[in-house]
Amino acid sequence: MIPDLETSQKLDINLRNITKEYRLGDRKILVLDDLNFFCNEKEFIILTGYSGSGKSTVLNIIGGLTKIDKGQARVLNHDLEKMTEEDLAIFRALYVGFVFQTGHLLDSLTVLENVLLPVELAQRNNNDYSHEKIAWKLLEEFKLDNRADSLPIMLSGGEYQRTVFVRALILDPDLLLIDEPTSNQDSITTEIIIQKLSELKGNKTILVVTHDKHIFPLADQIYIPTEGKLAPYKV
Repeated sequence: MIPDLETSQKLDINLRNITKEYRLGDRKILVLDDLNFFCNEKEFIILTGYSGSGKSTVLNIIGGLTKIDKGQARVLNHDLEKMTEEDLAIFRALYVGFVFQTGHLLDSLTVLENVLLPVELAQRNNNDYSHEKIAWKLLEEFKLDNRADSLPIMLSGGEYQRTVFVRALILDPDLLLIDEPTSNQDSITTEIIIQKLSELKGNKTILVVTHDKHIFPLADQIYIPTEGKLAPYKV
């Protein structure tokens, strides 16, 4: 049953009849076809399945990074398709933490500066250094406190991914969108990330795109893209 868009206040994510196409030359590739997807507050959802099936597209739509062609996308009680690019940028800065495979750390900033960048972008008052204290605590948890003054080019792949994770958590977002967090990562990074996800479960709404079955037991629901829609995945 599809929830009522106007009364579903307990839904953090409400995607209704979503269609998304991409153009490849003269061709149109239909990725999402009349997709409906709903996620309750503080649920842990996993999207899995083959590459190119639409998992990351769903994540990007929820994060306001990709425009839909048809349908309605309501996230954290915001109607994304009605928002301007400026509104979406503010929405992302304040409420959404992103952990993508291409973390896009700024090469000219240190690890600590990269982690604190969302605070500046969100124009949060940092005069009491509270966010810097939070940053140091997270860096310690992710075994990065000895890398705080390092530039991204000096980091290992695992350290880079952990820095991206810390940056996503610095403003304590309501929603975490995570794309393949443990793919091609070292054992230390994988262990730290899975442990952190376990701690965050039940405290935030979390969507993870992953093939890593070590993460599967954390999920409240697991879905797989099927013919442009999301079908329940049988473990």
